[in-house]
Amino acid sequence: MTRRFLLTALTAVAVVGALSFSSATPRAEAAPYTFLNLSFNLCGNKCNHGTLAVANEVADSILNRPTRPRTATLQEVCAGQAARIRARLADANYQVLHVPTAHLCDDGSEYGIALVTKGDRDWTKVWDLPNPYGNEPRKMVCAMLSPQKFIACSTHIDFHGDGTRGAQVDKVAAILADYAAAGHPAFVAGDFNLQPDDDALDVMYRPAYGGGATGTHTEGNGCCNRGGPATGDGGAKIDYTFMKASAFTPTFSDAISTPNSDHKKLWAGMTLD
Repeated sequence: MTRRFLLTALTAVAVVGALSFSSATPRAEAAPYTFLNLSFNLCGNKCNHGTLAVANEVADSILNRPTRPRTATLQEVCAGQAARIRARLADANYQVLHVPTAHLCDDGSEYGIALVTKGDRDWTKVWDLPNPYGNEPRKMVCAMLSPQKFIACSTHIDFHGDGTRGAQVDKVAAILADYAAAGHPAFVAGDFNLQPDDDALDVMYRPAYGGGATGTHTEGNGCCNRGGPATGDGGAKIDYTFMKASAFTPTFSDAISTPNSDHKKLWAGMTLD
Protein backbone atom coordinates (compact mmCIF):
# COMPACT_ATOMS: atom_id res chain seq x y z
CA MET A 1 0.00 0.00 0.00
CA THR A 2 1.25 3.49 -0.83
CA ARG A 3 0.83 5.80 2.14
CA ARG A 4 0.55 9.56 1.77
CA PHE A 5 2.00 11.77 4.47
CA LEU A 6 1.36 15.44 5.21
CA LEU A 7 4.73 17.13 4.79
CA THR A 8 5.40 20.31 6.75
CA ALA A 9 8.24 22.80 6.57
CA LEU A 10 8.74 25.94 8.63
CA THR A 11 6.47 28.12 6.55
CA ALA A 12 5.11 25.96 3.74
CA VAL A 13 2.87 22.95 3.46
CA ALA A 14 2.76 20.63 0.45
CA VAL A 15 0.29 17.82 0.03
CA VAL A 16 1.21 14.79 -2.03
CA GLY A 17 -1.63 14.07 -4.44
CA ALA A 18 -3.00 10.64 -5.16
CA LEU A 19 -5.70 8.83 -7.07
CA SER A 20 -8.81 8.60 -4.90
CA PHE A 21 -12.25 7.04 -5.08
CA SER A 22 -15.39 9.18 -4.83
CA SER A 23 -13.37 12.25 -3.75
CA ALA A 24 -12.08 10.50 -0.63
CA THR A 25 -8.51 11.33 0.33
CA PRO A 26 -5.94 8.66 1.19
CA ARG A 27 -5.60 7.78 4.84
CA ALA A 28 -3.18 9.96 6.80
CA GLU A 29 -0.98 8.64 9.58
CA ALA A 30 -3.06 7.85 12.67
CA ALA A 31 -2.91 5.83 15.84
CA PRO A 32 -3.52 2.09 15.38
CA TYR A 33 -7.22 1.23 15.32
CA THR A 34 -8.48 -2.21 16.38
CA PHE A 35 -11.95 -3.45 15.47
CA LEU A 36 -14.04 -6.57 14.88
CA ASN A 37 -15.83 -7.90 11.82
CA LEU A 38 -18.55 -10.54 11.78
CA SER A 39 -18.76 -12.49 8.53
CA PHE A 40 -21.74 -14.80 8.19
CA ASN A 41 -23.59 -16.64 5.43
CA LEU A 42 -27.11 -16.62 6.87
CA CYS A 43 -28.47 -19.29 4.53
CA GLY A 44 -31.38 -16.90 4.62
CA ASN A 45 -33.55 -18.60 2.03
CA LYS A 46 -32.39 -22.21 1.68
CA CYS A 47 -32.37 -22.84 5.44
CA ASN A 48 -34.76 -20.13 6.67
CA HIS A 49 -37.12 -19.39 3.75
CA GLY A 50 -36.88 -15.67 4.46
CA THR A 51 -38.02 -15.98 8.08
CA LEU A 52 -36.50 -13.75 10.73
CA ALA A 53 -34.93 -15.97 13.40
CA VAL A 54 -31.53 -15.85 11.73
CA ALA A 55 -31.79 -12.06 11.32
CA ASN A 56 -32.49 -11.70 15.02
CA GLU A 57 -29.48 -13.92 15.72
CA VAL A 58 -27.26 -11.58 13.70
CA ALA A 59 -28.57 -8.54 15.56
CA ASP A 60 -28.16 -10.26 18.93
CA SER A 61 -24.62 -11.36 18.06
CA ILE A 62 -23.69 -7.76 17.31
CA LEU A 63 -25.52 -6.03 20.15
CA ASN A 64 -24.64 -8.52 22.88
CA ARG A 65 -20.93 -8.68 22.20
CA PRO A 66 -18.99 -6.72 24.88
CA THR A 67 -16.95 -5.02 22.15
CA ARG A 68 -19.38 -4.45 19.32
CA PRO A 69 -18.07 -4.99 15.79
CA ARG A 70 -17.44 -2.05 13.50
CA THR A 71 -18.60 -4.07 10.51
CA ALA A 72 -20.47 -7.21 9.48
CA THR A 73 -20.24 -8.87 6.07
CA LEU A 74 -23.31 -10.99 5.32
CA GLN A 75 -24.26 -13.38 2.52
CA GLU A 76 -27.47 -15.14 1.42
CA VAL A 77 -29.58 -12.43 3.01
CA CYS A 78 -33.23 -11.84 2.14
CA ALA A 79 -34.27 -8.19 2.03
CA GLY A 80 -36.80 -8.77 4.79
CA GLN A 81 -34.06 -10.17 6.99
CA ALA A 82 -31.84 -7.18 6.21
CA ALA A 83 -34.71 -4.88 7.17
CA ARG A 84 -35.06 -6.64 10.53
CA ILE A 85 -31.31 -6.35 11.18
CA ARG A 86 -31.45 -2.67 10.20
CA ALA A 87 -34.33 -1.98 12.57
CA ARG A 88 -32.67 -3.84 15.44
CA LEU A 89 -29.33 -2.02 15.01
CA ALA A 90 -30.49 1.49 14.15
CA ASP A 91 -30.36 2.84 17.71
CA ALA A 92 -26.76 1.61 18.01
CA ASN A 93 -25.64 3.77 15.04
CA TYR A 94 -25.36 0.94 12.51
CA GLN A 95 -26.29 1.14 8.83
CA VAL A 96 -27.28 -1.91 6.78
CA LEU A 97 -26.86 -1.90 3.00
CA HIS A 98 -28.59 -4.81 1.25
CA VAL A 99 -27.55 -5.59 -2.33
CA PRO A 100 -29.88 -7.84 -4.38
CA THR A 101 -28.04 -10.34 -6.55
CA ALA A 102 -30.48 -12.82 -8.06
CA HIS A 103 -33.87 -14.40 -7.38
CA LEU A 104 -36.54 -13.70 -4.78
CA CYS A 105 -36.63 -15.39 -1.41
CA ASP A 106 -39.57 -17.53 -0.34
CA ASP A 107 -40.99 -14.54 1.57
CA GLY A 108 -41.11 -12.56 -1.70
CA SER A 109 -38.23 -10.23 -0.81
CA GLU A 110 -35.01 -9.89 -2.80
CA TYR A 111 -32.07 -12.22 -2.17
CA GLY A 112 -28.51 -10.95 -1.93
CA ILE A 113 -25.60 -9.85 0.23
CA ALA A 114 -25.30 -7.13 2.85
CA LEU A 115 -22.75 -4.89 4.51
CA VAL A 116 -23.28 -3.60 8.05
CA THR A 117 -21.24 -0.61 9.20
CA LYS A 118 -21.15 1.41 12.41
CA GLY A 119 -20.60 5.16 12.44
CA ASP A 120 -19.75 7.40 9.53
CA ARG A 121 -19.11 6.16 6.01
CA ASP A 122 -17.95 8.33 3.12
CA TRP A 123 -19.31 6.25 0.26
CA THR A 124 -20.53 2.84 -0.84
CA LYS A 125 -19.83 0.99 -4.08
CA VAL A 126 -21.35 -2.16 -5.59
CA TRP A 127 -19.20 -4.18 -7.98
CA ASP A 128 -20.48 -6.77 -10.46
CA LEU A 129 -18.27 -9.86 -10.54
CA PRO A 130 -17.50 -11.80 -13.76
CA ASN A 131 -20.06 -14.39 -14.79
CA PRO A 132 -18.61 -15.97 -17.95
CA TYR A 133 -20.93 -18.98 -18.02
CA GLY A 134 -24.21 -17.35 -17.05
CA ASN A 135 -24.44 -18.68 -13.50
CA GLU A 136 -26.16 -16.83 -10.66
CA PRO A 137 -25.02 -13.17 -10.64
CA ARG A 138 -22.50 -12.32 -7.92
CA LYS A 139 -21.44 -8.97 -6.49
CA MET A 140 -19.16 -7.29 -3.99
CA VAL A 141 -20.23 -4.29 -1.90
CA CYS A 142 -17.72 -1.94 -0.28
CA ALA A 143 -17.84 1.12 1.96
CA MET A 144 -15.25 3.69 3.04
CA LEU A 145 -15.46 4.21 6.81
CA SER A 146 -14.52 7.38 8.65
CA PRO A 147 -12.63 8.83 10.35
CA GLN A 148 -10.13 5.97 9.94
CA LYS A 149 -10.49 5.95 6.13
CA PHE A 150 -10.45 2.22 5.51
CA ILE A 151 -12.63 0.14 3.20
CA ALA A 152 -14.77 -2.84 4.20
CA CYS A 153 -16.16 -5.22 1.57
CA SER A 154 -18.60 -8.16 1.57
CA THR A 155 -18.80 -10.75 -1.19
CA HIS A 156 -20.15 -14.20 -2.07
CA ILE A 157 -18.17 -16.10 -4.71
CA ASP A 158 -19.88 -18.58 -7.05
CA PHE A 159 -19.64 -22.30 -6.27
CA HIS A 160 -19.30 -23.64 -9.82
CA GLY A 161 -15.98 -25.27 -10.71
CA ASP A 162 -16.11 -24.09 -14.33
CA GLY A 163 -13.65 -21.23 -13.94
CA THR A 164 -16.23 -18.79 -12.61
CA ARG A 165 -14.86 -18.87 -9.07
CA GLY A 166 -11.35 -18.10 -10.23
CA ALA A 167 -12.50 -15.23 -12.44
CA GLN A 168 -14.47 -13.71 -9.59
CA VAL A 169 -11.65 -14.01 -7.06
CA ASP A 170 -9.27 -12.44 -9.60
CA LYS A 171 -11.68 -9.50 -9.91
CA VAL A 172 -11.93 -9.10 -6.13
CA ALA A 173 -8.12 -9.08 -5.87
CA ALA A 174 -7.86 -6.50 -8.67
CA ILE A 175 -10.40 -4.19 -7.02
CA LEU A 176 -8.56 -4.35 -3.71
CA ALA A 177 -5.25 -3.71 -5.49
CA ASP A 178 -6.72 -0.55 -7.03
CA TYR A 179 -7.90 0.60 -3.61
CA ALA A 180 -4.42 -0.03 -2.20
CA ALA A 181 -2.76 1.87 -5.05
CA ALA A 182 -4.98 4.83 -4.20
CA GLY A 183 -3.86 4.75 -0.57
CA HIS A 184 -7.02 3.13 0.80
CA PRO A 185 -6.45 0.09 3.08
CA ALA A 186 -9.18 -2.49 2.54
CA PHE A 187 -10.40 -5.86 3.70
CA VAL A 188 -12.92 -8.26 2.22
CA ALA A 189 -14.81 -11.01 4.01
CA GLY A 190 -17.40 -13.51 2.92
CA ASP A 191 -18.17 -16.92 1.49
CA PHE A 192 -15.55 -17.74 -1.16
CA ASN A 193 -16.76 -21.31 -1.83
CA LEU A 194 -13.11 -22.38 -1.98
CA GLN A 195 -10.87 -24.27 0.42
CA PRO A 196 -7.58 -22.73 1.58
CA ASP A 197 -5.33 -24.80 -0.68
CA ASP A 198 -7.35 -24.13 -3.85
CA ASP A 199 -5.25 -22.47 -6.55
CA ALA A 200 -7.92 -19.83 -7.16
CA LEU A 201 -7.05 -18.27 -3.79
CA ASP A 202 -3.39 -17.78 -4.73
CA VAL A 203 -4.17 -14.19 -5.78
CA MET A 204 -5.46 -13.41 -2.28
CA TYR A 205 -2.87 -15.00 0.03
CA ARG A 206 0.50 -13.26 0.31
CA PRO A 207 3.53 -15.33 -0.76
CA ALA A 208 4.47 -16.25 2.83
CA TYR A 209 1.51 -18.65 2.81
CA GLY A 210 3.16 -20.77 0.13
CA GLY A 211 1.41 -23.07 -2.31
CA GLY A 212 1.87 -20.66 -5.19
CA ALA A 213 0.42 -17.64 -3.35
CA THR A 214 1.01 -14.35 -5.17
CA GLY A 215 -1.38 -11.99 -3.36
CA THR A 216 -0.94 -9.23 -0.80
CA HIS A 217 -3.34 -10.26 1.95
CA THR A 218 -3.24 -11.86 5.35
CA GLU A 219 -6.16 -14.10 6.33
CA GLY A 220 -8.01 -13.61 9.59
CA ASN A 221 -6.50 -16.75 11.13
CA GLY A 222 -3.06 -15.15 10.91
CA CYS A 223 0.07 -15.96 8.94
CA CYS A 224 1.07 -18.21 7.48
CA ASN A 225 -0.92 -21.43 7.28
CA ARG A 226 -3.41 -21.95 4.46
CA GLY A 227 -6.01 -23.50 6.73
CA GLY A 228 -8.23 -22.76 9.67
CA PRO A 229 -11.33 -24.05 11.43
CA ALA A 230 -14.20 -25.34 9.32
CA THR A 231 -16.83 -22.71 8.56
CA GLY A 232 -19.35 -24.73 6.52
CA ASP A 233 -21.27 -27.95 6.90
CA GLY A 234 -19.16 -30.90 5.87
CA GLY A 235 -16.05 -29.70 7.68
CA ALA A 236 -14.63 -27.32 5.06
CA LYS A 237 -13.28 -23.82 5.52
CA ILE A 238 -14.92 -21.73 2.81
CA ASP A 239 -15.44 -18.39 4.59
CA TYR A 240 -12.57 -15.91 4.90
CA THR A 241 -11.44 -12.49 6.05
CA PHE A 242 -8.68 -11.19 3.79
CA MET A 243 -6.94 -7.97 4.86
CA LYS A 244 -4.17 -5.99 3.16
CA ALA A 245 -1.01 -7.30 4.82
CA SER A 246 0.84 -3.97 4.79
CA ALA A 247 -2.06 -2.17 6.47
CA PHE A 248 -3.77 -4.61 8.86
CA THR A 249 -2.63 -7.08 11.51
CA PRO A 250 -5.04 -9.89 12.49
CA THR A 251 -5.68 -10.04 16.24
CA PHE A 252 -8.46 -12.58 16.75
CA SER A 253 -10.47 -15.22 14.92
CA ASP A 254 -13.29 -17.53 15.96
CA ALA A 255 -15.85 -19.67 14.14
CA ILE A 256 -19.11 -20.18 16.04
CA SER A 257 -21.76 -22.76 15.14
CA THR A 258 -25.43 -21.85 14.85
CA PRO A 259 -28.60 -23.92 14.35
CA ASN A 260 -29.95 -21.32 11.92
CA SER A 261 -27.45 -21.72 9.06
CA ASP A 262 -25.24 -24.23 7.28
CA HIS A 263 -22.31 -21.85 7.89
CA LYS A 264 -20.62 -20.76 11.09
CA LYS A 265 -20.36 -17.15 12.20
CA LEU A 266 -16.78 -16.09 11.49
CA TRP A 267 -15.42 -13.40 13.80
CA ALA A 268 -12.18 -11.61 12.99
CA GLY A 269 -10.33 -8.90 14.86
CA MET A 270 -7.81 -6.71 13.10
CA THR A 271 -5.69 -3.65 13.78
CA LEU A 272 -5.33 -0.94 11.17
CA ASP A 273 -1.68 -0.04 11.68
